Amino acid sequence: MKEQDIIDLGFTKEFGDNFYYYTYDLARGFGLITQASDEVVDNKWVVEVFETSTIRFTDKKPVEKLIKLINKAKINE
Repeated sequence: MKEQDIIDLGFTKEFGDNFYYYTYDLARGFGLITQASDEVVDNKWVVEVFETSTIRFTDKKPVEKLIKLINKAKINE
């Protein structure tokens, strides 16, 4: 996945010391996160479910589908 894909999906850019990464809050306590910019190899970004590295996305389409599915299922918090 390219950085522009992350931006197009609506992720928020977060800044650290000399690096940045992206997050997407799906619901309270449930979100997505990318690796830090200084960990990107060959301009290939990865999206993971926050707080676990056992679910990993490398293509835009499944992330887009997940976001749409979760947003469709949301009830007002």
